[in-house]
Amino acid sequence: MKIRDNFFTEQEIEKLHKATVRVLTEVGVEFNTSDALELFRQNNVKVEGKKVFIDEDTLWKALKTVPSEFILSGRTEKDDVLVGGGKTIYAPASGPVYVQRNNERRSTTGEDYINLLKIFQTSDVIPVINANMTEPQDMDFEERDGFRLKKCLELTTKPLMGFTTGTEDSENCVRTIKGFYDDTDKHVVLGVISPVSPLCFDESMIEGMNVYARENQPVLIASCSLPGATSPVTMAGTLVTNNAEVLAGIVYTQLLRPGLPVIYGGTTPSCDMRMVTPAIGSPETGLFTYGYRALSAHYGMPCRSGGSLTDSNTVDMQAGIESTYSILSASIAGIDYVLQSCGILESFNSLCFEKIIIDEENIRMAKRYVSGFEITDETIAFDLIKQIGSEGTYITSDHTFANFRNSFIQAKLFSKVPYENWEMNEKKDVFQMAKEAVAQRLEEYKKPELTEVQAEYLNGIEVTV
Repeated sequence: MKIRDNFFTEQEIEKLHKATVRVLTEVGVEFNTSDALELFRQNNVKVEGKKVFIDEDTLWKALKTVPSEFILSGRTEKDDVLVGGGKTIYAPASGPVYVQRNNERRSTTGEDYINLLKIFQTSDVIPVINANMTEPQDMDFEERDGFRLKKCLELTTKPLMGFTTGTEDSENCVRTIKGFYDDTDKHVVLGVISPVSPLCFDESMIEGMNVYARENQPVLIASCSLPGATSPVTMAGTLVTNNAEVLAGIVYTQLLRPGLPVIYGGTTPSCDMRMVTPAIGSPETGLFTYGYRALSAHYGMPCRSGGSLTDSNTVDMQAGIESTYSILSASIAGIDYVLQSCGILESFNSLCFEKIIIDEENIRMAKRYVSGFEITDETIAFDLIKQIGSEGTYITSDHTFANFRNSFIQAKLFSKVPYENWEMNEKKDVFQMAKEAVAQRLEEYKKPELTEVQAEYLNGIEVTV
């Protein structure tokens, strides 16, 4: 018994697909570079102005070349992760410019960035690192990417997500990481590509795809529209336009390099129509997640969604409830790659140290929840039930000792003690426990060893901060 499912009927998915094909063939998707338009023309795709019109045959021909899984490599083989192999990968935040720690909100600094790397490197639920998890504001814009890449390679060993904004940004990122690994064959960096809704790819994202395809590095293409503003207010309509955007991007990558690994993605939230702002901590966000999973499965490729999402401005009950809905939806859906899994507050704007720790605990619970339980002769244990009857106890049985660790999750953070014990421990709430865990993780962090070649390489990356 496992709690993973596709809640869409075949008829519903086919209806969404057919509507998507109509969008691709009748409405078109805008690509804002002449090189991209020329590539489509060379492959007999209809082009009018900046719009391309992709027919269904071209679509399926491209989709068939996308691998259903791939390896994203870290510093050592044990750091590698399989994307699309049936195991959900929970990934860090992406893009906040503020951090929160000790109930204080401020612009991210370089020191914050380093400490966040240490937290994610020591995480037992986050197996990848995102160079763009946040952006330090205490250094010149031109210094930020070099600083972040250098610190990622120096302080972590897990597979990396990189930068994709334009040719120079993408080339510097991919070549820096490849140079560190001294390996041109492996997939060592994952790039995130974001269409501009409705139905458009701008120059910077096209250039990012060009570079990653040329360097044979995987990309994640995900729409993030705002229903009622940049996509239809109805969820089905938004799924169709999002699907058209993502599929158009996937077709482009396969024209550039057939067989390039791509993750099908979506991170569209609900919309607070009172202010026309994203409402990421909503039940609709979870429903969109199920839609993305069903569509990606229909096309036979890995899927990405959002993670522990909330619109709350602080770590409170709202943050906990909203984050649980979204991370549990992704886990039940069997999403392959869950971005924004830990630490998000205020609609993607803040990354909170303490919430990272709390979200990690929530992810452990979600993983246990969806894993279900086995129903076998051993787990039913009829002979033991008969032996104990109505007068004995199971607590001292060999069966209990052999199975209790695999039967129940043991909380690392959340309190399970009686009130009196909690009172004796200064009545610490979950935020205080998380605050202490942050300090402990930072204190116990050990910098991974570098080879002489790697150390020399990193010394050659010049940053003034």
